[in-house]
Amino acid sequence: MTQLVISCLLAIFLLGQFEIERAEAQPAPFDMSPERPRQEAPAPQLPRPRVVPSERPQPAPSPDNPAADAGAEEPAVTAQPEPHVTTPGSNKPEKRAAAAEASGPARRFVIPAASLTLTGEYARSSWAVYLTAEQAQAGRSFTLSYQNAIVVAPEASSLSLFVNNRRIGDEKISATNGVKAVTWMIPPSLLRPGSNDFDLVVNQRHRTDCDIRSTYDLWTEVDGAGTYIEFGPELKTTTSAIEAVQAFGADAEGRTRFQMIVPSVGALEQVAPLLRLSQALAVMSGMPNPQFSFQRQIENGAPSTAQMTVAIGTAADLGKILPKLPPGAEAGPVTSVMSSTDGAGPMIVVTGPTWSDVSRAIDTFIAPVLRPVTVRRESLTTDRWHRPNARFVFGGEMLSLAELGVPSIEFSGRRFRSSFTIALPSDFYAGAYGEAVLYLDAAYSAAVAGGTHIDIYVNGDIASTVPITEEGGGVFRQAPIRITMRHLRPGSNRIEIEAVLISDADAICAPASNASSEPRFALFDSSSFHMPRYARLGQTPNLAGLSGTGFPYSRQEQPTALFMDRIREETLTAAANILGKMAQVAGAPIVIEPVSAANAIGARNAIFIAPAAHIPPNVLTQLNLDQNLASTWRQTDSTDLSRDDNAATLDDWRERVEGGPVIRRIEAIRAWLREKLDFTEGALRFLPGREAPFSPEAQDELLLAQGPALNGTGIWTVLTAPESSELAAATGELVRQDLWQQVEGRAFTYSRTSNEVRAIEARNLSFLAPVDTSLSNYRLVAANWLSSNLLSYATAIVILSCLLGLTTAGLLRWLGRQE
Repeated sequence: MTQLVISCLLAIFLLGQFEIERAEAQPAPFDMSPERPRQEAPAPQLPRPRVVPSERPQPAPSPDNPAADAGAEEPAVTAQPEPHVTTPGSNKPEKRAAAAEASGPARRFVIPAASLTLTGEYARSSWAVYLTAEQAQAGRSFTLSYQNAIVVAPEASSLSLFVNNRRIGDEKISATNGVKAVTWMIPPSLLRPGSNDFDLVVNQRHRTDCDIRSTYDLWTEVDGAGTYIEFGPELKTTTSAIEAVQAFGADAEGRTRFQMIVPSVGALEQVAPLLRLSQALAVMSGMPNPQFSFQRQIENGAPSTAQMTVAIGTAADLGKILPKLPPGAEAGPVTSVMSSTDGAGPMIVVTGPTWSDVSRAIDTFIAPVLRPVTVRRESLTTDRWHRPNARFVFGGEMLSLAELGVPSIEFSGRRFRSSFTIALPSDFYAGAYGEAVLYLDAAYSAAVAGGTHIDIYVNGDIASTVPITEEGGGVFRQAPIRITMRHLRPGSNRIEIEAVLISDADAICAPASNASSEPRFALFDSSSFHMPRYARLGQTPNLAGLSGTGFPYSRQEQPTALFMDRIREETLTAAANILGKMAQVAGAPIVIEPVSAANAIGARNAIFIAPAAHIPPNVLTQLNLDQNLASTWRQTDSTDLSRDDNAATLDDWRERVEGGPVIRRIEAIRAWLREKLDFTEGALRFLPGREAPFSPEAQDELLLAQGPALNGTGIWTVLTAPESSELAAATGELVRQDLWQQVEGRAFTYSRTSNEVRAIEARNLSFLAPVDTSLSNYRLVAANWLSSNLLSYATAIVILSCLLGLTTAGLLRWLGRQE
């Protein structure tokens, strides 16, 4: 009897275990919930399976990889992350950064942003990573973490990584439920000292749809905190301070943080050397998001590789906060690389017996990045986030797509998109009349039907559209596509080529048609971009020139006056942030001269950095800013709004404000002219309109404004915020590459809370003396000015026509047949 009971219990247990295993083996049903995983409900705590990334190359046996000699089925990688389901809060920046800095092998983050999103059916991202000789030799593996849209078909979509033009990994895109990490081994001797080229290419297809609209639902997002190069234990620290800065890179959030330790902050003579050094660090690093912070001493905390510590001061001052000083610090100027106090990375020490010696050490350190202002730059440094560097075009150039970094591509999908960048000087003045030309070498197959078109975008705005009307396939040989230049601006400009390919087969959308590899379109790198000669004329206020090339402070040989009300950590942080970004786009540090009083500036070029309460009133008046800026910025209205208004009062106010049916009709006509004919108020005017004093809104945390100096002989720029703390924090966000590129107009505001920007266009523009004084340039300047002021142009045509008629009548009366 006992044996029978035991047998029954055992059978029930085995049957239950079998049912559990069968339930766990069931494939997950196809989920048509929103694309990104919901974060409200907690994810079930299931054991994480150990997933081997698909198509991972097997490493060859080598002395550096003993696990491969043992015949392991998968590559042995130290601390290899495993795919996991995203849990609530795991994508928060602070948690991802903390997880990325966990103890383990040395890592180098390679994505120059918090994330990198690749959209559409085909996308390519190219950038460069600088490595020291020690890092290149110790590079072991590359880990990539990504997540994709749920509509991406894994059987027809792939992600490929190329390093120095060699494919090191392929991955079938299949991470819809959370961030997935894959690791590829880096072949020996592939990495090199200096710049290394990285290319990330995705080909994505939709699961079910075949129309053009469905291609906009395709995306793959690469997580910056989970994408890195892992180094072996033999990694050594470089002894070169310049190499240490160039190879520092970004942290898990895409920021390049410099912690400036200055024990004796406060003296006016220290400001210029410190800001020269911060500008040089931004230029040397070349990273898109440099950020500085000034402190008097090193903060105690957990070891961190997310920032580079730079200690500046006399040997006596630094000896109080550092365990040891570099050799020779008491004898003369020294710049040395040492281990940081927390042991997490290198620390640069700039010191000497006196501040004069410290300044000389800084001058020696920054010498490699200095450049005479008279030397013309050939390119704008962008390769750390977009390779190759943006070529400067000054007019008359013909550049092939191969020179601009666009390879020949065959495409089998429905919407193809590729891009390149060019750079324009600060005195670009051709937005109203100029046209560039793209000479296209391309081909399309017989599967492409009518309605197909090729679109050209400039900085996100459409600039040209060319329909393809001939069916049955065709080849373009240097087919000209004219591109309006109205969307171009000083500095870097992104030009995108998009081909929308319509096919009769897409209307049927047969099964597996999305997976077809038959090419429909081909773009050849022999296509060329022609930039015509354009007008060159500097103008002010022009914050787009400031954010594009550091204009006008990057083009003057005399020092720029810098006014800071108080020399404190917050104001130095704000000054280092904006000057570092300006130096980066200028290609060299900007020479500054700190002044203690605003009256000492006179009428020369100047930059004012201070809280709103400390900006001199005459500066606010000169830049047409609100005189009561400090008191009105954060003032709230305490008026009682609880009382009721009757309908008659509202109607009266509506009539008073809107001006009645006649005014409304005029406003409707003006809106129609703006929408249909692109006529703006600026074009339909004789004289510039009067500008009201500008005041930021209550939620704005930063104001950047520009205008002419006294007597119009210089240009003043003001950077201000309600408080010093907000000024330091907001400038750290302002210098982000994506935000910095939006700076334009005469005034620019930013709110960290809502992450919103506002640019105020300048109505009263002042023109500077042109660099090119040729008659041809003056003719182009006149053409652009008349195109910008259509009413003046029309009036001039009428006057000239009348003069021509009167002159002709007079000549005929004098020379014609007499009765």
